[in-house]
Amino acid sequence: MKKPAFLFNQRITVLVAVLVILFIIFAYGSLIYPHSWFQPSGGSLEPPSVTHVLGTDDLGIDIFAQLSRGFFTSILIGLMAAAIAFMLGGVLGGLAGYFKGWVDESISFVINLFLAIPQLPIMIVMGAFFGPSIVNVVLIVALFSWAPIAKIVRAKMVERIDSNYIRLAKSYGGGFFYIVKTHLLPDILPVLSVNAIAVIGKAIVQEASLAFLGLSDPLSKSWGLMMNKAINFKGIYFMDAWIWWLLPPLFCLMGTILCIRLISREIENQLIND
Repeated sequence: MKKPAFLFNQRITVLVAVLVILFIIFAYGSLIYPHSWFQPSGGSLEPPSVTHVLGTDDLGIDIFAQLSRGFFTSILIGLMAAAIAFMLGGVLGGLAGYFKGWVDESISFVINLFLAIPQLPIMIVMGAFFGPSIVNVVLIVALFSWAPIAKIVRAKMVERIDSNYIRLAKSYGGGFFYIVKTHLLPDILPVLSVNAIAVIGKAIVQEASLAFLGLSDPLSKSWGLMMNKAINFKGIYFMDAWIWWLLPPLFCLMGTILCIRLISREIENQLIND
């Protein structure tokens, strides 16, 4: 039985509202909250209090301020990587599906190659080779995120390109850009957008993984870097500091990724049902 579309809209609204609430909370932590995310503002490993709502780390730096900074760092990296993967995957997948022949075979070979190679080990090697910086992390994450998008776009293009209205448009002199813009893009753009949203969550996970391994920019605070410093602190599990130092970035990472993935899935389900 087909479910009403408004149920999916309601779920999407709730999920987006959760992300907006997180955005407001962390915007307060970044812009209004009186403590710095990079300078000590209290004693070492202070527990949560009215002054420091999530306590401090071993250097006396406020955890909530670091958490707020990490949210915007993760979202920025996710959006930038998704934008690059969106453009690269859309263009290459579109070219492969439209022209076919040796163009399709060449691009499909590259797509399958990137889908087959193990991503995390290669990302670790590249991160260590090129050095820790946000730009490098964005490029590395985007490099391993475009292939699934390109594969889906290519499949959609192949499905549409042999339809009667496309053949008719070609017979009347319709060129590549006209056909793509007028007839193909309206069908492909929703699917492309859904996959780009999924890439944001994937990029946040991959950035956190690299940061956790010490391969991200140490000067830009991120949730993975916070967990890395907490775990590497000697004696962290022999005191209560792990509760307010390690768990908040972990739960924030899980919650943010879960919301983004669920939004992507709900939009995809709605497109399928409609």
